[in-house]
Amino acid sequence: MELDVTQALLRPGEAFPFETKVKVSQQDVNGEPVTFDDVSIAGTVSAMDGTVRLNGSLRTTTHAHCAKCLRPVDYPMELSFRESFRKDAVEIEDEAFRFEGSAVSLEQMTLTLLMLNLPMRFLCREDCGGGVQNPYSTISKSSCQEDTQRPFEALKRLLKEDEEV
Repeated sequence: MELDVTQALLRPGEAFPFETKVKVSQQDVNGEPVTFDDVSIAGTVSAMDGTVRLNGSLRTTTHAHCAKCLRPVDYPMELSFRESFRKDAVEIEDEAFRFEGSAVSLEQMTLTLLMLNLPMRFLCREDCGGGVQNPYSTISKSSCQEDTQRPFEALKRLLKEDEEV
């Protein structure tokens, strides 16, 4: 799906609203198939000095299987974003996506945002025991889930502790 940004390029600094849907193909996440409903994207597009900026939000539901019991899991996602597109962008090195002509492709941006915001593992419910519980485990289920569900939150907590010292 390409978004026509002609008006934004012709009128720098002015924001133009847009709304669209993007299809994302099935992805392999840690060896497990993950599918997505059509992704609804809404926001504004503007351009300045050859850089196109998209501000908005996207919404979809992700479908996977519980990491413990393998039941189907529907994981709703709603994200805000601020992304830049440049004609001279080197996507591997720059924090911008590349575009050509007067349209920006939304597929790579959408896939990147979704993949970066998926949990490390899907659970059908927080207290899912997976049918088999290990009575000898010394790890608290709640602390284990907290750290593995969103590992960057654990890093963030460590950084805050370092700043306080």
